[in-house]
Amino acid sequence: MKLPLMIFGLIVGIFLAPAKAIQQPATQPVSNHKVALLISGYGKQGDPAISYDLEELAQAYLVLQQNGLSLDILSPKGGTVPVHNRKDDLPYMQQFKQQTPALRQLKQTLAPTAELATQYEAVFIIGGDGAMFDLPVDAGTQQFLQAMVQQKKRIAAVCHGSAALVNLKNPDGSYWVAGKEMNSFTLREEQAFSAELLDKFPFILETRLRELGALFVANQPMLPFVAHDELLITAQNPMSVPAAADLLALQLGQTPRTRTPFPEEATMTLLATARSNGVAHIDIALAQQPGLYDLNYLALYGMYSYRLAQTPADKITELRLMAKIAEHFQHPQYQLALLQAYLAEQQLTPARALYLELQEQAPKLLEQAGISSF
Repeated sequence: MKLPLMIFGLIVGIFLAPAKAIQQPATQPVSNHKVALLISGYGKQGDPAISYDLEELAQAYLVLQQNGLSLDILSPKGGTVPVHNRKDDLPYMQQFKQQTPALRQLKQTLAPTAELATQYEAVFIIGGDGAMFDLPVDAGTQQFLQAMVQQKKRIAAVCHGSAALVNLKNPDGSYWVAGKEMNSFTLREEQAFSAELLDKFPFILETRLRELGALFVANQPMLPFVAHDELLITAQNPMSVPAAADLLALQLGQTPRTRTPFPEEATMTLLATARSNGVAHIDIALAQQPGLYDLNYLALYGMYSYRLAQTPADKITELRLMAKIAEHFQHPQYQLALLQAYLAEQQLTPARALYLELQEQAPKLLEQAGISSF
């Protein structure tokens, strides 16, 4: 069941100060390796809100550039693509827009062709909902990717970017993804974060990859995961993009530069650690380096993860994490979600204490949720 995004909107970006500026390492000298960054152009011809993911592009661009790789930006049909300004307050977005040639490149993206493939050692396919609509069917894009396959070039795809791969074929006519260990934005993540688009998508990405014979592997929703199978690198979600870029640089012969993680990357990596090794890791990390993590993303994970858990054991694990996050993030909407999780698990003692807090702080919220008494 999808948690309404309006609830998360009450939390993110309103009550917390933005993350501190991140000082990224100096760029390595440019190598002889040239990488194509492939993005959707759907936003300029269809719904502007359905486009490539600019944050994924920015993070991949910065990591690859810092590792000395030469970059071009490609999109179906080429030309100018939309560039939003919703995240311009983020330090890395300022760096991307002000200290790289990316904005100029986004005004004149290159149109992919089979001939163009000879110029690149690798392609890095950016996600975003738009990737579902044009990358799998655009003739030039498919010819470019098919040529990359035939030339045994490296291919990386993140999030919905894996949609670009579903129609690629081997010389014998079999699907290129068949038998490859890979991933993408998962079905559970689609149901939570893209529910309003599921009826519009031409296919459901995880389902299609499995149908084609891909060996689909994944982490829990929102947590980072990168799969590597010979020449193919795939990343599950936006939180996995920087690691996929590091891995591609490594595969191209560059030693990945030590860097400060992006705030959402660091936060979700911390949650993955806490989920496996104990929630106390959250306390330790926030005490040691509070500026490295984004409490907004901690809250996002807490709001969704319990609802998305599929087994009783996973629900208990996510509830434990949710409660720990509540010690560092206080907001009535988050407390209500935690209260509902406690009630679902019949943990009445902590539920009663939380109910009394909300009864004093936000009684209308309890009324709207239909929780009038115990």
